[in-house]
Amino acid sequence: MAKLVLSDIRKSYGTFEVLKGIDLQIDSGELVVFVGPSGCGKSTLLRMIAGLEEITSGTLELDGVVVNKVSASKRGIAMVFQSYALYPHMTVRKNMAFGLKMARLPKDEIARRVDKAAQMLQLGPYLDRLPKELSGGQRQRVAIGRAITREPRIFLFDEPLSNLDAALRVATRVEIAGLHERLPQATMVYVTHDQVEAMTLADRIVVMNAGRVEQVGTPMDLYHRPANLFVAQFVGSPAMNIVRGRIVDGKPVSDPDGPLHLGMRPEHLVLADAQHPAVIEGRVLLVEHLGEVTLVHVKTAAEKAVIAKLAGDCPVTRGSDIKLGIAAEDVHCFDAEGQRLG
Repeated sequence: MAKLVLSDIRKSYGTFEVLKGIDLQIDSGELVVFVGPSGCGKSTLLRMIAGLEEITSGTLELDGVVVNKVSASKRGIAMVFQSYALYPHMTVRKNMAFGLKMARLPKDEIARRVDKAAQMLQLGPYLDRLPKELSGGQRQRVAIGRAITREPRIFLFDEPLSNLDAALRVATRVEIAGLHERLPQATMVYVTHDQVEAMTLADRIVVMNAGRVEQVGTPMDLYHRPANLFVAQFVGSPAMNIVRGRIVDGKPVSDPDGPLHLGMRPEHLVLADAQHPAVIEGRVLLVEHLGEVTLVHVKTAAEKAVIAKLAGDCPVTRGSDIKLGIAAEDVHCFDAEGQRLG
């Protein structure tokens, strides 16, 4: 078991501050995902937890012990990189055993750990193969298996699926989710720019932007109650629509000069009717038929682009006029500075 506490963690390269005071607690057994746009500092933060980057200021505690100056090899942490980092001349078995051999563990203990990890990740048939004889997904499973054999207190994953094609990403994501279930005492920290990975894997998500934490919460917390406009538009696909407006008699009204930002998820918009009076009116620019759903791209009179996710058989055509409504309870309200109201 391992509990991480980060207190006012900062990282600077010369005068450029990458991380601007991170406060975060990760409990034992949690799978926490860092998400955010490129350059937000999520991978730097992960490397600082691993001991691969020096902390400029602040404290990092592991089970109550400050480990700022503790070397990476002594933190009880195993890291899985996006590049696999396998030795090409070694078999799968030898790759998974290499770190244990360097640590001078007994041969029978090494064999036990390798066999256990291979069984967990269904790598048994591949133990005597070289990395070049494996698919990308299999190589990543070997890299994960190598981490498992170390029996670390904390697993760190740095965008481990980014080099895989779409089908392998899904399959390997399932493997990692299964690993989390099979190792319930292990703490896992996972970095990705892919919000689908974050939503499907995380116990909690840490949304980062420009070196700061914007919000921490469960996937559904972030979906239903984003703290600000950045989180609102980062979580969800397609992104939440944001228009200027106001609330009149408890109902949202679109108004280019309104004091509020009104957030409306594409999946909550419907063709306007008696129950859902029009909030958005515009011209259909594009209709994307995806089978189960249809994405309708609309440009409003105020030149605002909006996307609605409607039923797959929705009779909407490009170039037509459209009116969209939404239930009042599904509208997210943000003030002029972009902070959530209510």
